[in-house]
Amino acid sequence: MPHNIRPLLLASSFLILAQPASAEDYSAQFAQQGISGTVATLSAIENPTPSDRFALGGALFLQGIETAFQERYRTGLNDLDIEIPGLLTAIAANPAPDAFTPDVIMSLFTRIGADMDRAQAVMAPITSEDTVAVTIDLNQIWFDINASGTRDEGEDLLPIMVPLFVSQWEVADTLDSLNASGGAPTITFDTADVAWLQAYTHVFAGTAEMVMAFDPTDVIATVLANAATIAELRQGAAPMLFFSPEDEKIADLITIIVRVLEQQPDPIHTQAALDDFRAAISHNITFWYRVSAETDNDREFIPNKSQESALGMLFPPNIDQAWQAVLQEVAMVLNGERLIPHWRTGDNVGVNLNAWLRDPAPLDIIGVISGTSLAPYLERGQLAEDDAMTEFDQLTGGNFALFAFTLN
Repeated sequence: MPHNIRPLLLASSFLILAQPASAEDYSAQFAQQGISGTVATLSAIENPTPSDRFALGGALFLQGIETAFQERYRTGLNDLDIEIPGLLTAIAANPAPDAFTPDVIMSLFTRIGADMDRAQAVMAPITSEDTVAVTIDLNQIWFDINASGTRDEGEDLLPIMVPLFVSQWEVADTLDSLNASGGAPTITFDTADVAWLQAYTHVFAGTAEMVMAFDPTDVIATVLANAATIAELRQGAAPMLFFSPEDEKIADLITIIVRVLEQQPDPIHTQAALDDFRAAISHNITFWYRVSAETDNDREFIPNKSQESALGMLFPPNIDQAWQAVLQEVAMVLNGERLIPHWRTGDNVGVNLNAWLRDPAPLDIIGVISGTSLAPYLERGQLAEDDAMTEFDQLTGGNFALFAFTLN
């Protein structure tokens, strides 16, 4: 098994749920009813306990990811490489997909955002004084990708997550090794981890808001229509020179991205994204405050200095302080207290991201690169620094992305 693949895999498996000494076990429920069935069952509880609320929040979080998988399967988008939640891993190909329609992306992220908002509302009443005690065997988590209602091959957590972190040639051996050692562990989540999950729902919700701010539907429709015209005129001939049909898809995708960013963003959605990203940082701070006060050591998710993680990851000493320093720098950028450097503006002038999110303008790529399109958002002031990120990267042995994904 490749070095560190087990902790990398498990840290990214959309971990949800928890178990102190006398915990409620939701594993069988997830295994038998699936994610949407678990959402329905837990939603029907009239007087949910804090554990029930956390379990439902986790199920709704996973449902947002499952929704993305199902839409991709339905429309044949089985192999994407887009760094957006729900789009960044390959899934099984649909032998008879529905025709792709330009509104799929907007619909998909609207639904993801709704699931994240609902998860936040469900968990909002949980306080630091509440006891959350939920256990789950992560081997029992599966995504109903083909919407069949049954657990089919390729829908388990491990086969979906492993390809994210190893090359295609290592996937089979890695899965065999993980399964031989018991697969994913049973994790203990507690009241502290409620704040972790709340933070992650805001990360996903903020991402969805940014996609919705640049509604890509019309651009996709135009590009696809023009591509169809080209194909019709070409009458089956191959592209010229060394270009391939795959290059055509890449060219169309680049065109879509550029044209989408050149649109006028909806300030309602960019402002909502700003609120979500700020909330994510606030919940993360709450998480670390709660973790630092824990005295148990029972299959922990993210541990304090006196605990061990059941993930198999080694968390360096003082990682909590180092990560909060990174978040503090990000928070200052979001608040407009630190400016984003630009090659053209020197050491004392930068882009005020807060100003753009509150009153956004189209992102003309050439103008952004040259700096001319950013002029309305340039200010004199202190620039953001990367010292905290550099120190965090050094502390984690160069595994910045892994630990950032885990700690959110």
